[in-house]
Amino acid sequence: MKEIEKVKRSEEYSPPFVWTGHPFTDAGLVALLLLSGKGKPEELTEKDVENAVEFASKLYARKEWSSGYIHAMMLPNSGILMANPSMSKKRTPEEIKKNLLALLSEEEDPNAPVCEICGRKHSRQKPVYRSDFPLVGTGGVPNYFPSGRDGANICSHCLFLAQMMPLAAYRLSRVLIIHAYPYELMLEFHREAINDVKKSELASVARDFKRPENFLFKKLGEIGRKLEAGKLSGASITLYYFVNNNQGQEIDVIYIPNPILRFVALASQHDSAGWARIVSMGWNRGCAKRLAKKQEEIEKSCENDVYHRLLDGESVLHYFIDPQSRRANSSWRLLSFYCSEVLGLDENALEFVKRVADRIVETVEKLPDNKLSRRIRELERAEKLYQFEGFFIRIEKDRQELGIPGALMGFDDFARILTSYGEDLNVSWKTVKNLLLFRIYEKLHDRLMEASPEGAEEEEVEEEFEEGEE
Repeated sequence: MKEIEKVKRSEEYSPPFVWTGHPFTDAGLVALLLLSGKGKPEELTEKDVENAVEFASKLYARKEWSSGYIHAMMLPNSGILMANPSMSKKRTPEEIKKNLLALLSEEEDPNAPVCEICGRKHSRQKPVYRSDFPLVGTGGVPNYFPSGRDGANICSHCLFLAQMMPLAAYRLSRVLIIHAYPYELMLEFHREAINDVKKSELASVARDFKRPENFLFKKLGEIGRKLEAGKLSGASITLYYFVNNNQGQEIDVIYIPNPILRFVALASQHDSAGWARIVSMGWNRGCAKRLAKKQEEIEKSCENDVYHRLLDGESVLHYFIDPQSRRANSSWRLLSFYCSEVLGLDENALEFVKRVADRIVETVEKLPDNKLSRRIRELERAEKLYQFEGFFIRIEKDRQELGIPGALMGFDDFARILTSYGEDLNVSWKTVKNLLLFRIYEKLHDRLMEASPEGAEEEEVEEEFEEGEE
């Protein structure tokens, strides 16, 4: 209590916390804000901080938090939080609270370097190691630190915030921090963790998700549905998935590009069923088959190729169509947004491909069912560029035989659709093929499903034989 009174007596005192851009201190600030029901650091009062410290101290004094979580995964042998197993007999909420509040009343040494985290205050006199701040190294390896210094240059207030981080973190097989900008978004991503802590008095296990990217996409979809249009413009999200204990220190940093954020948010708001179909095609088949009787476990445990490709900057366009059921998995609007905002495809080019697809539909819908099915199968099976070219030639012949006025496309358009998208791996002729199939499935799904595949196969063989004779 003396430390609290000392803080209160100080006329210069005001909660000196700011967003730093560092994931661990910002997560601690998130915990303070959410526990206080505040949205901005400047809104925090002394009482808010005191209440949050009291809440955290009671939890940290419990074995489930000290040895099972803080010591085992985040701050091994922490003296501030008394997570060191040798301190178990002395560990009490009062002692932990005293240690935390003492950080806020530490006097600055004007001769010390500035804090490497916030850049606002002088670092504390005592060196900071990984037992008090995750992943900064140990005192036994001084050359790890800049200029061979013994410990990291971190001020007492940033160190305080790092001690509050466990409340806002998600506990998977490692510790997950979702750092986001604008910071209001970070509050949204960690609100569930704080609510879980309040409810169970245990660290949030992120609904038992085993994979951080799966949990992120799940939450992004849920949050995206509530966001106003344009709210994610300029937003960024980075996942920090780490462990910091006596056995080792590891961290995976997963950056989510802004176009991906906006794409998933748009999909969740305007075509959630389509997005669900796209995601469902990406699950690891072996894992999904093994967990077929536990559908809810698939999204928590299995790898998903759609997620990985989006995070790796690879195209997922082929997941927008389902060749087995000859179905477009989403709306054209979602496809268009993905192509223009994520793949970077020019909107005029997309409209051009759409017009070509509509003329193909205009042609093949006049064919009998078997021939219609066979013609679309030729496009589906085109793996080489010459096969793709052959499809257009056959459509052109169909138009002439059916007496449809006007050519499918002129020579310039033909050259454009074959070659203009051929250099970029993400915008190749196969991209055009998938876009054509999307539009065809969208328009002709019912007829294609009614067409007899057996009859189409027989006619296909006959047509190939006839062409061979020529």
